[in-house]
Amino acid sequence: MFKNLKSSIVNFPRLGLVGLIKQYITPWSIRRPATALLVILNAPWALPCVFILRCLRPWYVVRLGSITCDHIGHFILEVNWLWALRQQQTSKSLDLYWFFQFNSIFNSWVIAKPCNQFYAAMVRRNFLIYPGFLLQPISVWNRIIPGGKVHHVPNSWERIPYPGRPVDGTMAKIQGNMPFLPEEDAQAQAWLRQQGWQDGEPFVCLLVRDSAFKAEKDHQKEYTIRNSDILTYGQAAEWLAAQGVWVLRMGKKMDRPVPTTHPRIVDYAFHPEKSDLLDIWLFAHCDLCITTGSGPDLLSNFYGHPVLLINYVPIIWLLSFSHATCFPKKLLWQSSDTPLNLLECLDYSYRCTEWSSLYAEQGIQVVDLTAEEILAAVQEQWQRLQGTWVDSNLDQDRQYRFLELFKNHPRFYDNHNWIHPEFRVGSTWLRSMGDDFLIPTSGQHNPDQLRGSRDNYHK
Repeated sequence: MFKNLKSSIVNFPRLGLVGLIKQYITPWSIRRPATALLVILNAPWALPCVFILRCLRPWYVVRLGSITCDHIGHFILEVNWLWALRQQQTSKSLDLYWFFQFNSIFNSWVIAKPCNQFYAAMVRRNFLIYPGFLLQPISVWNRIIPGGKVHHVPNSWERIPYPGRPVDGTMAKIQGNMPFLPEEDAQAQAWLRQQGWQDGEPFVCLLVRDSAFKAEKDHQKEYTIRNSDILTYGQAAEWLAAQGVWVLRMGKKMDRPVPTTHPRIVDYAFHPEKSDLLDIWLFAHCDLCITTGSGPDLLSNFYGHPVLLINYVPIIWLLSFSHATCFPKKLLWQSSDTPLNLLECLDYSYRCTEWSSLYAEQGIQVVDLTAEEILAAVQEQWQRLQGTWVDSNLDQDRQYRFLELFKNHPRFYDNHNWIHPEFRVGSTWLRSMGDDFLIPTSGQHNPDQLRGSRDNYHK
């Protein structure tokens, strides 16, 4: 308590009141002058509210928190992380939240507009949501005044050292998730039947991020490394359809249609009856989600369905905390056209705003998987789900070596902790990379550190 007070007094001459307020607004609440101005103007009524919160604490704890709502990936992550924490909570509290709009410079002055109205309605059914211009000033002043930590609900982006990544297994260990209403289930199933689907038939969601994503943004060039070509997924989609599986090509805004006319492949991204309800319901109920990693796929993960990550990058960000099989993009040295080994791939993993330019600066070419490699990935994963896939002893050894190198890399604990029992890298992908891929780079890592038991994979 007094540590915060001392820090506030010491820093006040240097930061000023606005700077001090910004210091207590979380990074993902956006430290903007407009937010600080709102907090100052509302101090006459916000400060008494803080006083009331503190007075009520001996009998009832009221907590305040924000939920980012204008990026679907952040929205889903925030809500499910809070849901999981609430299931594990032992003490009683009244938690009040506001929707926060990350991309708006006036986020604290207006009522935020969620990116998916149906999901926002689900959240409102399960959480107490109020306007940000009412709650945020109280929340900020509560954090400025010493002793307010108990009244603050930290979002997933505030957690250190794993901002934005539920790596402690919290979400994977809970039972259930936000329920859909019976009429919502009925509406979604009716739409599926209109496409020809029959009750009980498996269906897969296919989400391939392309150039239409964030195309309107100035920094789009830095994100192109995460894009893939839907044309290379057609062969895999048709193979699934031949197995009796329905394939739903998903996406809010996509560049081109999926290249097939198979009756079991539905290009939902271009369907005239696309809706916010179906955007959420389909991901939450699919038998498998095939994705390049683009936000909505988190729903499949959090609702207990397996995820197949194809053309995922960077490798340091693999979803080790989830039931996921990963087939990353390949990194090649441009000078020799030879692949980087695993430790080099981990060393040359960059933040999203730097990816494209920094890989090029380092002389690294990022290569998408071919249509044949994507087909092999889908076949492997579907056979795993059907219980017909068998890893050879050599496959198991490669998987073990990959995980040991991965876990012993210096950057591992920047992004990982608990490893899901069903997390793996695709066996066919590891075969294609060759044995040199799993050899420790000379002089950078000690091979003796890689010794351990296979029983420790997921601890």
